[in-house]
Amino acid sequence: MRRIAFINEKGGTCKTTLCVSVAAHLAARGGRVLVADLDTQGHAGKSLGVDVRRLAPTIHDWLLDPAVRFDDVVRATGVPGLELLPANKDLAGFPVAIAPAPDRVERLRRRLDDLGEDRYDAVLLDAPPSRSLVTDNVLVAARELVVPVALTYLALDGCAEILESLERLRTERGEAPALALVVPALYRKTRLADEILAKLRERFQGLVSRSVLGWSVAVDEAQSHGRTVFEWAPRSPGARALAAIAEELAAKSPAGAAAQRRTAGA
Repeated sequence: MRRIAFINEKGGTCKTTLCVSVAAHLAARGGRVLVADLDTQGHAGKSLGVDVRRLAPTIHDWLLDPAVRFDDVVRATGVPGLELLPANKDLAGFPVAIAPAPDRVERLRRRLDDLGEDRYDAVLLDAPPSRSLVTDNVLVAARELVVPVALTYLALDGCAEILESLERLRTERGEAPALALVVPALYRKTRLADEILAKLRERFQGLVSRSVLGWSVAVDEAQSHGRTVFEWAPRSPGARALAAIAEELAAKSPAGAAAQRRTAGA
């Protein structure tokens, strides 16, 4: 079972868009896929048409209460083969509640381990856009990382912070998730965007996605209706780019990722 986190410690990088879209595409290819929403905004659920505002139980309850069963929390979506572990504002209480626990950074990994390796082909983790105990749980639970980077100057800071977190994990734990893909996002044809794209390709040779995700009205419209862009506008440029990125990620070798997790070369 692949465990892929979509993460950047800066907001507005298309993290949730990528997570939900890749999940939907993998499910459409016949995979059994779970999206685990780890963001208090609950945007992954909202993008899939689930009203998460007053939903209970949520992933917050599943992580904190051993009596809450996975099957009590997981929700079907409108996409066959794709299920959701929803989140809402209740998740804001997780860092305080988990802080005294000895397994405070391992709770998510242990709960996912309990599911076994055969229930899903892939679990996609939509991380929050900030550094917290939730983010630490995501980094420990994930086996691969996808880092979307909006082609703006400040977005590079969030990318740098993720790399620092990976190095810290390797130092402290002897292993860290593999960096599977860096995805340039929100591209506009400007000199600054092209300069940042060139810097990404130089820094992350072989890891930057071939497809660049540009601004897409179709994606925004789809999310506002709680549908994926593949349902809403399957022939749009945004849908084609997201499908291509999903295919790149699907082609990555889980065995190669496992080897990379144990090295400092990511």
